[in-house]
Amino acid sequence: MRKLSEQEIERIVSLLREGKPLPEDYKTILFDTPWGNFIPHGDTRKEYELVYADKEREEDILADTMAVPLQPVKTFRNGKQANGWTNMLIFGDNLQVLKTLLQMKQEGKLKNADGTPGVRLVYIDPPFATKQEFRGSQDQKAYQDKIAGARFLEFIRKRLIFLRELLSEDGSIYVHLDWKKGHYVKTIMDEVFGENNFRREIIWTLKGAAGYKSLANSFVRGHDTILYYSKTENPIFNKEYCHTTKHN
Repeated sequence: MRKLSEQEIERIVSLLREGKPLPEDYKTILFDTPWGNFIPHGDTRKEYELVYADKEREEDILADTMAVPLQPVKTFRNGKQANGWTNMLIFGDNLQVLKTLLQMKQEGKLKNADGTPGVRLVYIDPPFATKQEFRGSQDQKAYQDKIAGARFLEFIRKRLIFLRELLSEDGSIYVHLDWKKGHYVKTIMDEVFGENNFRREIIWTLKGAAGYKSLANSFVRGHDTILYYSKTENPIFNKEYCHTTKHN
């Protein structure tokens, strides 16, 4: 690392005091490491990471996200409740809700049937950055998928960070994506969960896609991708067995 001049040091200190981002040329000088130039997050030095505009530190995301109180609207009871637990269908900003759920985990209010904290299984089907607005079966407004580029990546990453913290030590997460952003999110998940905790890439074949290949001018999208990661190297995985019968 080259030595900074007094003027450069004064400028860096001034920018930090004002809470302004450092210019890219200073970042490469200050954070030049044997692994290459990168923007560090906390004290953990990663071998590589996806760098993009306005990427925040994990510590700031966890600390600065506002929690929201959950207000019961309706309660449905069907059968017996295990250990007093009831399922919850939550309506609201999922980032703020994740912060609330994390606080519940830390307070011992979010735990599994055996008493271990957190949740064991997460499946999410986030927006695919299609830049479209989707409508329901009766043409009512369903949701917008208009966040794209670096904003989309940070949108996903913030939620993945909270979901990692929510998982129990033997928990797993499945993230459903398509071909447009799956490779970006794979790199982000390697950062957030650790590449060694990547378990499988699952291919979800789209029904009827094969029948349209002869009508297309190019290759047809025939599948979605589900990325399967675990919190640690010892996740719970319940095997499915296939029983076969021999016929004479």
